[in-house]
Amino acid sequence: MTDDIARKLKAAAAELFTQQGFTATRVADIVANAGVAQGTFYLHFENKPSLFVALIDEFFAGLIEETLARHPAKRLQTGEQLAAEVEEIWAAIIRYGRKHALLTTLVLREAHALPPEQRDHVNRHFEQGADALAQYLEEVQQLGLVKNLPVRLIAWLLVGMIERAMHYAVFVAPNAPSVSLAGHCTEFELRGLLNCGAAVSGCPS
Repeated sequence: MTDDIARKLKAAAAELFTQQGFTATRVADIVANAGVAQGTFYLHFENKPSLFVALIDEFFAGLIEETLARHPAKRLQTGEQLAAEVEEIWAAIIRYGRKHALLTTLVLREAHALPPEQRDHVNRHFEQGADALAQYLEEVQQLGLVKNLPVRLIAWLLVGMIERAMHYAVFVAPNAPSVSLAGHCTEFELRGLLNCGAAVSGCPS
């Protein structure tokens, strides 16, 4: 029962935060939307920011579980396997963002409205994501599958790319096929913009 009430409160809050914004939403609005008494709220969450953070924690935990946790680098042996794995990870990112569109909206559009302590909490999630990507990059570098570039820099570039790709997939082009978007993201991540079919210097020989 306790877990059910917490889930109701989180679902109600996610909806209201998305519709009204974090700042405009009151605890009274959340409990009314959830259909529970106001006192019940404080049995589960300290305050409104702590509820927002719980939603953010849920979002990032699920995203890591659906992506890097399911696609460990250590099982890769060839560049073709890496490309297929990266494309599947991109597809999973896009599917996850669309499936959890309310939470995606909170992360991308409402986290800035949090008090400083909770904003720092959200930022730590991005740092942990960069750490996980850096570890993945180190492993595929050791396997000789990618260039020996600074993994921390590339990891943070990928964090930004993931954030903007989610924004595009959820808000700009919500009906674009996820497979197609994943293919384009993979092509850009692994091969960049340089057209090696043209007479351009700088392509790998």
